[in-house]
Amino acid sequence: MPIKVRCEGCQTVLNVPDQAAGKAVKCKQCGGRVLIPGGESEAAAPARPRPKSRPKAASEDPDDVLFGVDLNRAEDTNRRICPGCARPVREEDIDCPKCGVTIATGALSERQRLKIARKGPPPAEFYGVVWGNGWKFLKKHWQFGVQTALVWTICLSMATTCSFALNYYITTRSAALEAMVAADTTNIKVEGNTVVITVPDDKGAKVLFDGTYYTTPKSVTRLPIPRLMAQREPPALFWTGMTLVFQLGFGGWAWTLATTIAGVTMAGEKKVKRFTLDFFGNLTMGFRFYVWPVILTLPLFLIAVAIGFFNIQAALIIGGLIMIIPLLVLPAAVVHMAQKYTHRAWLLTWMLRDLGKTIGPSLYVFAMNLFLVFLIPIVVTVVIVVMQAKTIVWLTTQETNALEWLKSNVMDFGEGNVRFLFYQMPMVFIGAMIVYGVICSLMSFPAVFMMRVIGLYGLYFRADLAIVNEFPDLEPVGFGPRYLAFLIDYIIMGLLGGIGQFVGMLFGLLFNFYGWSIADQLAQGIGAVASLALFGFYFASGESGAARATLGKWSLGMIVLRDDNKVQTRQQAFGRAASAFVTILTLYIGFIMCFFRADKKAMHDLMSKTKVVWQSETG
Repeated sequence: MPIKVRCEGCQTVLNVPDQAAGKAVKCKQCGGRVLIPGGESEAAAPARPRPKSRPKAASEDPDDVLFGVDLNRAEDTNRRICPGCARPVREEDIDCPKCGVTIATGALSERQRLKIARKGPPPAEFYGVVWGNGWKFLKKHWQFGVQTALVWTICLSMATTCSFALNYYITTRSAALEAMVAADTTNIKVEGNTVVITVPDDKGAKVLFDGTYYTTPKSVTRLPIPRLMAQREPPALFWTGMTLVFQLGFGGWAWTLATTIAGVTMAGEKKVKRFTLDFFGNLTMGFRFYVWPVILTLPLFLIAVAIGFFNIQAALIIGGLIMIIPLLVLPAAVVHMAQKYTHRAWLLTWMLRDLGKTIGPSLYVFAMNLFLVFLIPIVVTVVIVVMQAKTIVWLTTQETNALEWLKSNVMDFGEGNVRFLFYQMPMVFIGAMIVYGVICSLMSFPAVFMMRVIGLYGLYFRADLAIVNEFPDLEPVGFGPRYLAFLIDYIIMGLLGGIGQFVGMLFGLLFNFYGWSIADQLAQGIGAVASLALFGFYFASGESGAARATLGKWSLGMIVLRDDNKVQTRQQAFGRAASAFVTILTLYIGFIMCFFRADKKAMHDLMSKTKVVWQSETG
């Protein structure tokens, strides 16, 4: 049997094997030397003479109840000590709350054995813990529910108002342009998606359209039809951008809060110590919120598109079923997003693997999410779709009545932009605040509850999830993560390409004003050059200097270095971008090279003598 001995220095009880009898061991608590009783060494050791000094007593008063008691040798025999870690335990404790040892037997309990083996609590306890733990968390963090409702309401109301302003501008501007076309049907005609302006072959002839005089005889100018022209003009682009910004703010808050709560829960903490609103940071996370399901299901959607060439109905059914996949794998994706390396959350193969290993709890969390969070917006959407005509009529009637009341009792701005700015936009914003305020208040608290549930899912099923938290320093990045980073960067390149085309369109309007016959071709050429310049600037600025990565690479934890592990200069990064353009000309075969090479380098990596590696813990 093990021998129990108490360290004289720190009073820790030690359990040592029989073979240690008569020897000295080191105390695991304080590091002091502890002599184990028994054995030959103890028998041969001379007896220590007792000190002649008088033991300290609690009191010299014979009437004191503690008179004659040596406090240095006193010991509370009623206090329970864990046989595993020698820490005090309560009378009602069966297992030690610190080390998990069963106090009666001194051995690990079955629960603790499973917990150590899986590096987490037993999965079977998840279903019994999730409701109570989530409710306790929500009561402690009720302010998150209030903040979520407020942020969602403001973002959605602003997005709706900006969208309303966009529709107003396009509608009124298109009507004005159509009136201009109708005013001169001889020289201005609509052919398909183009407005054709022809100047007569008469001396001094001119054609007026949209405030511009076209004076070159026999010149033919082609412009987009009124609605397309209105959609491409700066005011329309401004309101479109503002709508997207506030939509990103809505999704970014949800994604940021969900990953924060999941990370805190998986760390075993009961409370989120600090969480502040960072609007610009939320925009980045909002980008992930909307882009993640698209990138995740992109391979399947390509299959659905291919099927659509043969059977459109089958393609629509498959597309609808594909949209369920992000909801099913959402718990695992949030858990991955809460880690240092998030790339596996974007890969369909890894997400389906995690779903297969945790199909039971994933379906359980999906059902909870469906009925607690998504049921309200689903019901509202169905009601709006079913009663769409009545809803539009009712809203139009209320708007007309409100405008008439304001016209009669406040001020008559007449018809036009001033009335829209001072009456219609505020009315839309206030109405949206009321509607979204009710809906978001009903959704926000269950949403915070479900964020805790997803964190518990990650805590209890950590061993079944393909979580990655570390890589060896300068480990090369494989094909899958680089493919994801390319898709993210490709979306950003699409936005930059739109800016480049807008620049080309402005030059095209200028060339058309002077009546150049090749104005459209020059506009397309300038747009292409401007787009390529923006692409090169984006990659060169991102992959050089302190950043060392584009937004797509950085969001997944990758960086770009030279082969000698040094950071690229701006000029070298421009060379790498040019090499990547050459790789594209190979029909992307140069990119696929990294899938087969041991050093995981693509064609442009070899050309520019660079490499893509995982970011280290030290940055």
